[in-house]
Amino acid sequence: MKRKSMTLEERERFFAELEAELASGELTLGQALKRLRRDLLGMTQPAYAKACGLSPTTLRLIEQDKANPTLDTLQQLFGKFGLHLTLVRRPRR
Repeated sequence: MKRKSMTLEERERFFAELEAELASGELTLGQALKRLRRDLLGMTQPAYAKACGLSPTTLRLIEQDKANPTLDTLQQLFGKFGLHLTLVRRPRR
């Protein structure tokens, strides 16, 4: 079944919600990756793992937050969505 593409507005809202859930701790990196892979690309784990040059087992463990991927691996996985991981210092509350 082919996935319906999102409008630019829907895509921006999707990313804003994802970012807010990550920032609040409601969502882990693994959960965010799974949502991006599934909801934006409509790809299976094996297909996405192959596209990223990883084993399906490695991707599954990352999505389940049971792996400790390197920054390079995370860049590989999230870069497919135009996202870049950075270290940002948050202001103290």
